[in-house]
Order: sequence, then C-alpha cells, then structure tokens
Amino acid sequence: MVGRMLELCRAPGMKRLELLDYGRFFAAIIVVLFHYTFNGIANGKITSISHIAAVIELSKYGYLGVELFFMISGYVIFFSARSGAASRFAVGRAVRLYPAYWFAVLFTSFFALQWGGDLMSVGPRQVLANLSMLQSFFGVPHVDGVYWTLLFEVTFYGAVLLLLLFGLQKHLRTLFMFWPVLLLASLALGMNALPYLGGYYCYFSAGALFAVLKQQFRWGAVFGLAVVYGLCVKFSAGGAAHLTQAKGIEFSPVVIASVITLFFALFAFQNTKKGESLKLPLSRTFGALTYPIYLIHAHFGYMFISRFATEENKIAIYALTVSMVVAIALFVHKLIEQRLSHVWKRLFTGTIGRFVDLLQGMLLRMNTAYSVSFSRTPPGGG
Repeated sequence: MVGRMLELCRAPGMKRLELLDYGRFFAAIIVVLFHYTFNGIANGKITSISHIAAVIELSKYGYLGVELFFMISGYVIFFSARSGAASRFAVGRAVRLYPAYWFAVLFTSFFALQWGGDLMSVGPRQVLANLSMLQSFFGVPHVDGVYWTLLFEVTFYGAVLLLLLFGLQKHLRTLFMFWPVLLLASLALGMNALPYLGGYYCYFSAGALFAVLKQQFRWGAVFGLAVVYGLCVKFSAGGAAHLTQAKGIEFSPVVIASVITLFFALFAFQNTKKGESLKLPLSRTFGALTYPIYLIHAHFGYMFISRFATEENKIAIYALTVSMVVAIALFVHKLIEQRLSHVWKRLFTGTIGRFVDLLQGMLLRMNTAYSVSFSRTPPGGG
C-alpha cells in the first residue's frame, strides 16, 4: 500500500516534501471512499445499505490510491537507502511499519470477534501470524483485506536491504535506472508476473526514478521513466476489463490511464523548485495520519456501517465512520508512534538491527576470506 506507505515524506538529509504528504493523505482518503461507498457493498462485507449511483461513478476509481502509495515509497526509500547503513535502514523501516500495524491488527481483531460474522471473523492463529506481517508467506488469511499491500512494501524493502547488505549504496542510482530494462525484458519474455519484474513493482520503480532525477538529471532515468510510465498504464488500465467483469460495473481504461498520468505529473511538479518549496498547512499531520488511517479503516468500517447504517441515515453514518477512523488514527500516531517511539527504537535496534549487523559482518568476513583465498591461488592453479 502502502510507506509511512509507508513512510513519512522525508528521508534523512532530505527536505520535508509537503506536497507528497498531501498526496499520501489524498490517496488514503480515496481508498477509504472506494471501500466504504463501493467495494464493501460490492463484495458483500457491507450488507445494510446499497450504492449511491452518483457517488460510485467517481469513488470506484479510489483503489488507484494504492498505486500512488507505491510510487511515494519508491521515491522516499531511494533517499533513505543512500543515506544509511543496512541496520539503520532496517530499524527505520521496522519503526515506521510495525507499531501502528500491531495496534491495527489487535484493534480490528477485537471488533471482528464481536461483529465479524462469516466474512470477517478471525482466529487466534490468524491473529498471531498477522502480527508478523509475513502471513502471506505462510498462507494465512489477512485480519484485514488491506494488508495485501504490505507484502509489496516488505518485499521492496527487503530487496533494498539486500543491496545495502552487499555494500551497494553508491550503486543504487545505477541499479534503479537499470530496473526498467528488466521490467521491459520480463514483459517481452512473459515473466512479468514474477516478483520485482512487473505489476505493482512498476510503480516503485517510477517513484525511485523520479528520486534519481531529483538528485541529478540523467537521460537514462528519463528513458526509464518513459518505459515504466507505459508499463504502469498498461498494467492498471489494462485491468479495466477484468474489473468490469469482477465488480459488475464498467471501469474506463481512459479514466484509469488519466489518473495514473496525474500521479506522474504530481511527481514531476514535486521535482521542481516550486514543488519542493511549497508550504501547505497541516501537511505534517496529514502525512502522519495516512498510515494508521489506511490500516484501520476497512474491516472496522465495514462492520460499523453494516451494523448501524440504513438507507435513511447512511450519509450520516459514513461521516461518523470516517471521523472515528481519523480520530483513532490520531490516537495511534500521538500515543503509539510518537509517545512510545523510544521504546520501538530500542526494541528494533536490539533485535532487527543487531541481526542485520551480524549478518553484514558475516558477509564481510566471507568476502574477505574469499578475496584472500583467491589472491593466493597461483595462475592456472586449482
């Protein structure tokens, strides 16, 4: 998804990007509207009310907010990865992702036990597996359906961490510029369903390339960006027919392509001096609330709306539900993320940080041993 989506729009040594904070908050809100006014009703998780026809003509495209999340992740992670060691990167990502996520899993599970019914019920094993954020690898269902985006975030972060473990920080720009070539080749070879070689990863690549261009203009990055723009449009707009069939309502590939184009235009403007220096009110708060809003809104909202909404009061219940989600997100940010930040930093530094340091030390010793052995091998020997 999706950051935070999952990252605040600021990396070490980098000026705060207030426009992208707004972009992230906008992405979260349109995803919320997509779920509440369209998808929750379409998939049978909201059962007490029907669609508002005039609203869903716009809100049905709100799922594209996820694509914007992924672009922002690619953008900010490029700068984060270049400015820190592997352990620092790993600890930073864990501090960003896990505390709010743990709260969300327990929060949603509590309400699912009360109101979940057949579609949103949870069990102890499922909850425990979800706390790891790795449930997809174990074949365990998500406590909340929106967690599917975290798999893409975690795998992207994992790939970047692997590059850092091998000491490739200085080569990230070149590697990210080469990524579109792999994406294009994988499409030609029919391998674009593999991890990192197509689909949503095109959006991570696009964000990273905008970051490369922000740091230094390169024609290779411009060419790569043109490639991934085409791949992003092909992936998202190309899925319009499938969405139309699956959801029972028409999705326009032209509208989808236009929205994706606007996302690219947003990043192009962000890279200008005017975009970077833009001052927007409450941008820090909007950016901070995005991740917890995303994590807690879906199943909790479905259950609350189904329980209390009728055709007569649904507008008021929609407003109340969104207000509660924002208020809970503010609580999560202020208490879980800010007030307890020193706890999480100590926890992850002593666990994940220490493990990554040990792993990097082991890789360094192996590389040193190999280099010494290779230097002692006589020509033609072996």
